[in-house]
Amino acid sequence: MMSFEQYNDIQPHIVKMLKNSYKKNRLSHAYLFEGEKGTQKKAIAIEFAKMMYCKDNAKPCDDCLNCSRIMHQNHPNVIVISPDGNTIKKEQILFLQEEYTKTTLEKGPKVYIIEHIDRMSVNAINSLLKFIEEPKQDTYIILITETIHRILPTITSRCQVLSFKTVPRKRMIQYLTEHGTTEEIATIVSTMTNDINVAFDISDDKDLLNIIDLVIEIEEALIKKNTEPLLLLDRQKFYASKNKKLVEWFLDLLLEYNRDIQKVMLGKQSITFQSQKELIRLASTTYNQDKIIQNINSILNAKIKLNYNANLSLLLDQLMITLKT
Repeated sequence: MMSFEQYNDIQPHIVKMLKNSYKKNRLSHAYLFEGEKGTQKKAIAIEFAKMMYCKDNAKPCDDCLNCSRIMHQNHPNVIVISPDGNTIKKEQILFLQEEYTKTTLEKGPKVYIIEHIDRMSVNAINSLLKFIEEPKQDTYIILITETIHRILPTITSRCQVLSFKTVPRKRMIQYLTEHGTTEEIATIVSTMTNDINVAFDISDDKDLLNIIDLVIEIEEALIKKNTEPLLLLDRQKFYASKNKKLVEWFLDLLLEYNRDIQKVMLGKQSITFQSQKELIRLASTTYNQDKIIQNINSILNAKIKLNYNANLSLLLDQLMITLKT
């Protein structure tokens, strides 16, 4: 978990605005945090709550009892609501309203955080409107969405909307390298997610290097036609454990490698797999545009099938056969 100060590097305009509003006692009673997945909306909402209770105030310490309780979501005055299944139900908002009217044993402001409000049922939306139309002193609600276009104007008009920006790829690479990741790994990881916390988790995962090596070996086998790709895949057997995450990483990196080949074909110099420049140049002269487009589409189709719980072994075997032809 990053600190509020570190989030200032990721979403500086958001953090600065919230801290200044807090210091000047000008906080809005209702905020709408909107932005793409991975832009740290929920994390900063949690930091907002810690700011209210930490002894260090605008700079939460992350060590005190209040910070710890809020971080682990067991503070009675800070409530986080997430979808129950596919939707946020009316009963969840009614629970929120019930908590809203209670007198708590602990003094301090109440903070309510609702994730994915675009998934609210109609009844839940009506209940929410009543909730935010009648604000109490020292009560704050933060609504979170990745799809603001799906939010009713009656809700957005009652909130202060804060738009979270996607972390630029160069900034993510810089941030990862500043915290001990090699530049090559940071560059590769930056293509796999736009969430800085997920990026740290991926870069620290012991399986990542094995997946990168496998992608490079398979691409070399496909380009030079000196080894059977299916044998390389079978030797790794990372799909035997039914680890969908590793298969997803494999497909993501295989896709990025082929996009690197396409970039070189188009005369571009900036590629992700920097250590593979020579092999990628060879591939750019071995393949034609139709073949590389076919490869990219085949990998994209495999990614779609993966989301539908296809048999992992069969999925990858079929992909290798397609890429080989």
